Amino acid sequence: MPKAFSEHEKETLRAQMREKAKKLFEKQGLKKTSVDELTEAVGISKGAFYLFYQSKEELFLEILEELEIDFRSRIFDFSVSPQEDAHKLLGKLLKGALLTWDQYPLLKNFGMAEYEYLARKLPAERIQTHINQDNEFVNEFIKRIQRQGIAVKASPRVISNLMKSLFFISLHRDELDTNAYAESMTILADLIARYVIEGA
Repeated sequence: MPKAFSEHEKETLRAQMREKAKKLFEKQGLKKTSVDELTEAVGISKGAFYLFYQSKEELFLEILEELEIDFRSRIFDFSVSPQEDAHKLLGKLLKGALLTWDQYPLLKNFGMAEYEYLARKLPAERIQTHINQDNEFVNEFIKRIQRQGIAVKASPRVISNLMKSLFFISLHRDELDTNAYAESMTILADLIARYVIEGA
């Protein structure tokens, strides 16, 4: 039976697990990384691991959400000049978000196979919580561009679905060569920006 940890030990071990697991997941992917490897990297028993997480998938999603928080704070850091064309600016923001996403190896390498695997392994309510966080992010993004003086004609529901579509296309990047992926995403970002600004 694993020993009891103090609150300080729990906090320290959780941070170490996230740090070590992130490196393993980046290098090997979710499926190929085992709980044994995760516990060995931190120096704890398998039983101790399950005091913190019900599964390696739960740990992976926690790390993923931590990275997404950082990602979102970075793309929210923008300002609008009165001279800037709203459509071009929004297109640049969407493209910038995609480029920023690619700066995180774990996010960049997160493909459709990993997404489906995670959805199978985690409880439906945990996946729904993650989806709700994504919706909150899109709503906040809309509010921020509106506060910057960009008039939005499309409905929040449609904007949310369009932004999610960019994410889902990114999950299939392996099916396109690098140049085709970059070109397609640039065109889609521009088309979505135009629709958001001009409406139907």
